[in-house]
Amino acid sequence: MQYQAVVRKFGPAEKVVGIERAERAPLSRDQVRVRLLARSINPSDIITISGAYAGRTTLPFIPGFEAFGVVEACGEEVHGLVPGTRVLPVRSAGGWQEFKDTDPAWCLRVPDALSDFEAATSYVNPMTAWLMLHKKIGLRPGMRIALNAAASSIGSILIGMANAVGVEPIAIVRSEESLARLRGRLEAVIVDRADGNVAAGLAGRHGLDAVLDCVGGACASILADALRPGGHFLHYGLLSGESIPPSFWVSHPDIAFSFCHLREWVHSETMGDVQRAYAEVAAMIASKVIATEVREVFPLEKIGEALRAALPFRAGGKVLLA
Repeated sequence: MQYQAVVRKFGPAEKVVGIERAERAPLSRDQVRVRLLARSINPSDIITISGAYAGRTTLPFIPGFEAFGVVEACGEEVHGLVPGTRVLPVRSAGGWQEFKDTDPAWCLRVPDALSDFEAATSYVNPMTAWLMLHKKIGLRPGMRIALNAAASSIGSILIGMANAVGVEPIAIVRSEESLARLRGRLEAVIVDRADGNVAAGLAGRHGLDAVLDCVGGACASILADALRPGGHFLHYGLLSGESIPPSFWVSHPDIAFSFCHLREWVHSETMGDVQRAYAEVAAMIASKVIATEVREVFPLEKIGEALRAALPFRAGGKVLLA
């Protein structure tokens, strides 16, 4: 028997995620069984539970895209993995349970240098940040970039990765309290209030090579105004709940625009390439170039309490299930 967090209908996570006990099925010959030790609660989990991706999500399902564990057993046809190997099973949900049976080719090897909690937060945000900076905008020394929600978990990681190559971002935050959470060297910090101070803060800072936007809404145009011709606008979130308005593209015809979805990249790459990227990210975590703050940890069977603690998402660290 094992505990599983199960979604049987779409809706608000704190209302539709329930904890259940289930029998473990026999292990398939070509799969590994991973005993999961720590799991993150991420916005991507909550969005999936809400039904936003109902077309590609079959009910009932077990949420959780980011979970760390140890190989418990291997099917007879499995080679290259042995019990005791520390892994992140990726490319599918199912992390919010005690054991996950999965394709061994989809297990990222986790170095011993990472703690269990570091491992459980080493995939979704760090890999997304790496993808945006190194694959999407081609981060290099001397670039000028700006990002909003800079005090968030992923914002802190983006700053750390940028600093590692000598780039000092312009950081936009939503409160004075968030200023204390920022790490690394910054060209400027702008507090986003309703009085138009983002535009004022960016005045005189035009000619940016790239902006990374996870807020959307009308503020997207203010960020794009600061780009140089041909500059890159990378959109990867919608914290405002408002889409980028159609006028954005009319008024900014000379910029490069793209989205970033880690899931699409992982599914399009070979697992060898994904593993190499993850090894680079894990090395940055081990050397403290980047870090994720953990705010609270709950046992899996207290998923309801954990969700109430995690939502709404805010600066101040991750909530984990252990």
